[in-house]
Parts: sequence; structure tokens; C-alpha cells
Amino acid sequence: MSRRERGHLEAEVMQLLWSNPGGLTSAQLESAFTQQRRPARTTLLTVLSRLEDKDLVARTSAPGGAVFRASQAQSEHVASSMARLLESSADRNSALTHFVGSLSEQDLDTLRKLSRP
Repeated sequence: MSRRERGHLEAEVMQLLWSNPGGLTSAQLESAFTQQRRPARTTLLTVLSRLEDKDLVARTSAPGGAVFRASQAQSEHVASSMARLLESSADRNSALTHFVGSLSEQDLDTLRKLSRP
């Protein structure tokens, strides 16, 4: 198996959990990966534990084993990540200018509609 870049497995696990809002067991998560890209069960459990520590994943007990769910919708996660990055900027105006400059016309139209009272 080829090595993933740092953070890629976490991102793949989150995508699977966002695609399955009812949650998945570790076995279901493991089987969602192709044979060539399947992480070891211990690696997957470590990633799930780290995602729990980051409050991105919630674990609940179930008869068939623990069920893992994303703690928030993907759109909420993206929005909070964007806000956190903006908060860390020394020059918010410049950061926003670059961000808005990178948006598509469709995204700009959405922003215009959202900014109207």
C-alpha cells in the first residue's frame, strides 16, 4: 500500500462519515476503502480517536460495536475552518480580498444574495 500524505486519511474518513450521516462502525469504514487503499484497523482506530479528540467525530455504543458519526455537517465544518483561518490572519482585509478574488461568479452571486438584508 502506498503512503498517504499527512492528514489524507483523516480527510477520507470524514468524507465517508459525511456521506453516511447515520454513522458507520470501524468495520464498515474499513470496508469502504478499496483493498489497495485500506488502512490497517489499528491505524483507522487511531485516526478515529484523533478525530474524536478534535471534536470532529462522535462515538456511540451500539450492539454491533461503536458507531462513529461526524459531529457537524461538512458545510458547518468548512465554515468554521474558514472563520478560524480568517481569525488567525494578521491582515483580515487582505485575506478576504484574496479569498473573494479567487471565487467563481456563481460563488460571488451567492455572497451578494446572502449580504442583502
